[in-house]
Amino acid sequence: MSLIPIYTPYHKPVVTGSFASSGVSTADLSAYTFSGVALGTAATNRHIVVAAATGTASAADVSSLTVGGVSASLVVRASGSDHTRSELWIASVPSGTTGDIVITWSGTKDRCGYAAWAMYGASASASDTATDSDTTPSQTIDIPAGGYLIAAFSGNGSGAARTATWTGPSENYDETIQDNFTQTGASDAYAAAQTGLTVSISFSGAMSLAAMSVASFTPA
Repeated sequence: MSLIPIYTPYHKPVVTGSFASSGVSTADLSAYTFSGVALGTAATNRHIVVAAATGTASAADVSSLTVGGVSASLVVRASGSDHTRSELWIASVPSGTTGDIVITWSGTKDRCGYAAWAMYGASASASDTATDSDTTPSQTIDIPAGGYLIAAFSGNGSGAARTATWTGPSENYDETIQDNFTQTGASDAYAAAQTGLTVSISFSGAMSLAAMSVASFTPA
């Protein structure tokens, strides 16, 4: 009697993720606390990626960022004119479906926005990053097979608040931070590797200030 070996199919690892929440504050502060925000489903392999957005006031960058009390690490920072900033930070946060996000800038700001994504099965380090400070931002980025892309933007409409339309990843949020300042973001999972994927934004009217940050992540 011959025995036929049974092989277990190999499944390539993939990153999954979802947009969790966003919010804004118009206060003049150096440290902003967004309390009890949605963080997605808890899991041992969960990372939370947070976008921090601001403009004008001081030429300050984010000096620290925590998610549910866990310290995050900077992924990529985009710097635009008049101190416009769009930054992406990442933290390993396995527990909790809600928590506080605390964004501390190195100087006082007059507005701040945040957005959060829950990402599962990803490396804590970005595979590729890109930034743009053009008022019609467009960049290319590589994404590994089974990878995940997150992009965020902060900018000022020329005389009025603007709405955004993304090319590349799927839009997750689009909201006014204060006056004419806008924050918007997008994300997607990619089963097949992408080389030079275009990530761009068009707006409902002219922009005067802009900062876009983009990052891709590989399966852990």
